[in-house]
Amino acid sequence: MRRVALSILTCVTVLALAVWLGRANQLAGDDWTLVAPGVLRSPGPVAGYAILAGNKALLIDAPVQTSGLARHGVKQIDRVLLTHYHRSVCSALGELPKGVKVFSPKGANEWLAPKAVEKYWRDSLPLRGSRTAYLVVPTGFDGVDDSLVDGQVIAWEGWTITVRDTPGHALSHVAFSASKDKGERVVFCGGAIAASGKLWAPYTTDWDHWTDKGLQPTAKSLRALLAEKADILCPAHGEIIKNTQIALANTLKTVEEIGYLKSFERFTKERLGKAPEYRFLAKEQATSNGSKPWTRVSDHLWITGNTYVLKSKDGACLMLDPWDKRSADQFAKLQKDEKLGTLEVVMFSHAHFDHYDGIHYLPERERIQVWALDIVARPIAEPFLWRAPFIDARPVKFDRKPKDGESLTWREYRFKFHHLPGQSEFTMGVETMIDGKRCFFTADNFFHQDMFSGSGGWMGLNRSFPPLYAASAKKVLDAAPDWVLAEHGGPFEFNAEDFRRRVEWGHVSAKAADVLCLSSNHQQDWNPHSLHFEPLMQKAKSGAKVQGELVIANLTSKNKKQRVTLEGRGLFADQTWDVDAAPGSHRRAVTMMLPAGIRPGRHVFALRATDGVTLDPSDAFLVLDVEQ
Repeated sequence: MRRVALSILTCVTVLALAVWLGRANQLAGDDWTLVAPGVLRSPGPVAGYAILAGNKALLIDAPVQTSGLARHGVKQIDRVLLTHYHRSVCSALGELPKGVKVFSPKGANEWLAPKAVEKYWRDSLPLRGSRTAYLVVPTGFDGVDDSLVDGQVIAWEGWTITVRDTPGHALSHVAFSASKDKGERVVFCGGAIAASGKLWAPYTTDWDHWTDKGLQPTAKSLRALLAEKADILCPAHGEIIKNTQIALANTLKTVEEIGYLKSFERFTKERLGKAPEYRFLAKEQATSNGSKPWTRVSDHLWITGNTYVLKSKDGACLMLDPWDKRSADQFAKLQKDEKLGTLEVVMFSHAHFDHYDGIHYLPERERIQVWALDIVARPIAEPFLWRAPFIDARPVKFDRKPKDGESLTWREYRFKFHHLPGQSEFTMGVETMIDGKRCFFTADNFFHQDMFSGSGGWMGLNRSFPPLYAASAKKVLDAAPDWVLAEHGGPFEFNAEDFRRRVEWGHVSAKAADVLCLSSNHQQDWNPHSLHFEPLMQKAKSGAKVQGELVIANLTSKNKKQRVTLEGRGLFADQTWDVDAAPGSHRRAVTMMLPAGIRPGRHVFALRATDGVTLDPSDAFLVLDVEQ
C-alpha cells in the first residue's frame, strides 16, 4: 500500500514539476511553436514570430526573449522587423544579442527613438489635444532603422518578404507578406486583425476625438491584406488565422460599419432618411472660436464661440465656458457695449481646456465663484489624477460642486445640474429658464446635424461610449427644452424626432462596437483606462515613498483573474499583484519605495495585465517626476 501511495505521490510530483517547468519555460520564452513551414510563434499573450533558415532566424516583432529558439537549432538572430511601435511587440528589443539590426515602419522612430520618446512623454502629459499615440514604450531604443515602406521587398535566405503599409491599429504600422519557393503565403499582420471580425484594443483607431479618421486607414489596410490572398495570417494578438479571406472580409465589414456610425449626420440623413429640420439660434457663430462679435440669443443671453454670458435683471453676469484670453477681452467689450454689471459666477460645461482655461485671464478672478458638476470639477482641479485629452496643467479651485440632479440658484435663475456624458465622461448638462424659454446647456455632446457631424464624437481616451450618448440624449428628450444651448457657436431649436434618432444612434453604434471587440463588450475593450493607476502622475524624490491606487474595471459579467505588473525598468523591482475581480470597479492601495539614486526627471513605468493567455487591452502606466 505504501508502494502504491509512493508511486502516486511520485507521479503527482513529476506531473506538477512538468507543469511547473512548462510554465517556467513559457515565461522564459522557451516553447516557440511551429505554425507554418519554417515559421515559429513565440509563447505568451503577445505573439512574435521567427522565420527560419538553417541556424538563422529573422524575427517579426520582439515581445519575448529568444533563448527558446536554440531548441529549434537557431544560433543567430539575423535581424528584426517590427510591425509597429507598441510596447507589447517590442518590449524585448533590449534583450537581443548585440549587433542585431532592427527595422521598423517609416516614421515609427517618433515613438521608438530615445529622445523622441522622452519628448512624447514630456509633451503629452497632460495632453492638451486629442491626437495621441497609444501604448508607447516608457523609454526608447537606440539604433532602430525606421525605413520600411510599402512595396519594399526584402530577400532573405530564400524567403521573399514584401512590406505592406497597414496603418490603423497604430499610426505607423506595416504587415509582412512572406513566402519561400512559391510555398504558402504567410502574412504577419501585427495588430491589423485579431480574429474574424475583431480588433484588439480598438481605441487605438481613435486618431482624434470626433471622426473616423483612424478607422478609415484601418479599413484600407484590411483591403490591402485581402489583396495579398494569404494562406495564413499571423497576428500579434490572437490565434493563427487560416480562413484568411473570410476573416478579413468580416473584419472589414465591421470596421466600415463602426466608421460610418461615427457620424450622427450620416446616420440620421442617410441611414434613417428624412432628417427633421430645425434651425440654428446663432448660425453665424457655428464652429467659431470666440473671435467673432457676440450674438444676442435672447434679451439676457449672448454667445461667442464656446462662451455664453447670461445677464441678471439687475445687470450682474454669469459666464459659461471661458476660452483663453479671448473670453476676457470679449467680455470686456460686451460689458461696455451692453452696460453689464459684475461677472459673479463662471461655470464649466466639461473638462476640456477650451471650455475653462479662460478663467485664468478674467479680471478680478479671486472675486468670481466657479461652479461645475462634481465629476466635471475633479479632473480640472486635479489635472494629474487621470489621463484624458484637452486637459490644462493649471489646477482650478471650485466654490460649488453640485452632484447629479442637484440645483443651485443664482439671482433669479435656478440651474438643475445633470451628469451628461457623451463626448466625454466629464460633462454636465444644465437646465434653466431664460427669457421664457426652457433651455438645456449640453456642452459638446449634441451639435446641429449640419455641424461637426452632429455630435462631439466618441473616443475611448475621452471615456466616451455610444450608450452614454444614448442615455444623455434620452435625458434631453425627456426634458423637452425649447432650446439646446450647444457649444462652439451651435445652439439650436430642440426637435424631439432629432433626439429620438440620437438615442437610436447610440444604441446602434454600441452594438456595432461590441461586434468589433474580442470581449464583445466595447466599454471594456475600447477603453484604455479599464486598468489604471491613480494619480497618473506625481512628484517624488529619490528614495521616497510612492503611494496611489490600482484601479481595475471589470465590465464583463464574469470574474476576471489577472496578474498585474508594474514594470520597474530596472530602477526598482517589478511590482506584481494577483487580482480576482468580480464584475464592477475595484481599487487596491499601493505603496512603493523608490531606491536612492534614481536620476531626476520624468520616468514612465508601464502597467501590464494578463490572464496568462491574453493581454489586457488597457494602456496603463504610472509617471513619476523625480526631483533632486
